[in-house]
Amino acid sequence: MSDLSPQKLQMMAQMIEGRVVEDTRFEVTIKGTVLGFPATLQAIKAGWPFGVTYTLETQVIDDPNDPPREDALSMTISPRMTHGLMAFVARLLLFEPQGQHLQDRRMEKSFIFSFNNTMEAERFVKYPGVFENLLHLEEYAKFSEMVIKAHAGIVLSQPQNFNNLDPDVYRETFKLMGEVGQILFEAF
Repeated sequence: MSDLSPQKLQMMAQMIEGRVVEDTRFEVTIKGTVLGFPATLQAIKAGWPFGVTYTLETQVIDDPNDPPREDALSMTISPRMTHGLMAFVARLLLFEPQGQHLQDRRMEKSFIFSFNNTMEAERFVKYPGVFENLLHLEEYAKFSEMVIKAHAGIVLSQPQNFNNLDPDVYRETFKLMGEVGQILFEAF
């Protein structure tokens, strides 16, 4: 028996001008829009130990004259769990991966990166507002992983289960993802 609240579902759907969707694969599916982009929140189960997944689609128009690029940015970002001297020890003992290097030390101190295109990845992390938005996302959402694909969108995994998800955190997470999505849409 689930303690999923229909009122909470409806309230959160309204926050993204959306609706609750029945999906047999997920106990929670909310679809809406954030800054004009299609947005979805999903959870396999509403309670512990299942987290939630946010999706923001930035490819809103499929242009047949614009074939998909093989070198389009695809990046995975995870927050660093350790900092300072402990980060060195954690990497030495293989508890935390070092990640791929970017030409941005402040980003590498806060996040672990994996990407397919170094030039595009460096351009993305240096783009105005990206660093601040990523820090705020880590602070508010406490995300475990974020996947960015230049010609698709953003997927963010949050270990917090839906039943305990704070509506303000939910709203702020989608707002910040929308700002990053706007950068992807306009510049990548």
